[in-house]
Amino acid sequence: MKRVVFIAIITILAMLPFFSVLRTNIIDELQLITVVGFDEDENERFKGTVTLTAYSIEEEMNNATLSATSSSTRELRLKLNAMSSRPIHGGKISAIVVQDELAEKGVFSILDTYYRDPTIALKSFLCVTRGSTETMLSREFPLQTEIGTYISDMLNHNVQYSNLPLTNMHLFMRAYFEKGKDPIMPMMSYTEDALRVDGIALFKDDKFATDIDLKDSFYLKLIKDGYQNGGVIEIQLKDEGEVAVLREIRSNLDLKSDIDANLLQAHVNIRTRISEYSGGLINDEQVQAITAAAKEDMTKGVERIIELMQEYQIDPIGFGARQLEKENLTEDEWYEMFQDMDIDVEVDVEIVESGVSQ
Repeated sequence: MKRVVFIAIITILAMLPFFSVLRTNIIDELQLITVVGFDEDENERFKGTVTLTAYSIEEEMNNATLSATSSSTRELRLKLNAMSSRPIHGGKISAIVVQDELAEKGVFSILDTYYRDPTIALKSFLCVTRGSTETMLSREFPLQTEIGTYISDMLNHNVQYSNLPLTNMHLFMRAYFEKGKDPIMPMMSYTEDALRVDGIALFKDDKFATDIDLKDSFYLKLIKDGYQNGGVIEIQLKDEGEVAVLREIRSNLDLKSDIDANLLQAHVNIRTRISEYSGGLINDEQVQAITAAAKEDMTKGVERIIELMQEYQIDPIGFGARQLEKENLTEDEWYEMFQDMDIDVEVDVEIVESGVSQ
């Protein structure tokens, strides 16, 4: 019996290599994609552009762009591979950029292939851009080292220290599939000299519906993600005509939606510091004035964002997702009620440090 067991184990071990063959990729034998861009084209097709990173034997990094017109992302890969001297590989993709006019028609069919590809990081950024992505990816910017690194570093910086809510491919697709919630993407543009984050693109399902600038992105992030130690907002003091800049914001949030009361509620507690003030030295009276102005500004800003959501029947916050868990409602029924609900916003601001003055 022991002999039979021994022979069986040896046989299994001998056969393991036949079932565990792994495909290996040697980096200097590949063309690594760092960014993918999609533009609108005629006849329900799109133009795809990729930036490639190729490593030579001397370990020098070379960048190039390839473009092709296609009706699907799978066909696009075939066409791009036909133009390349080495197999194209998506394992280094850090961003996927979609032209605004194409995004208005829907992005799911474009993104689905990349979302299902295990070689592509789910933390890759998704962006909407004004103007041609082919032009953007073909241009050399003064601050650019490599375009993929340039885009990802810029977006990471704005998420951590400024007003951009956290978003990536995984979070976009999760919001797309979740009932009662809609996805978002960073909104970008470019000039001859630089790329620029303009704000946030708001989606209804997978279609680009409208966008907000970076100041309004502050209020959206405030009630969507909150702040741990970032964010920046400029507060205008109406009576004095002075300006105060608040940074290093920490916030706590309480969101509620009450169908019976026909009410959306947002209660936000904020601790922050004054980093700049145009009115000279700051005393206790001025701190109180800045606190009151900040409370009024943020209250109106949050109300404005929720009103915009109601106007377009989009919900990046997830009011509906919370409500559908508790109520026997369809998604359509929720959005129909959502657009007419009253809004109650309360913001409490505490300034813990007066910073510097100018």
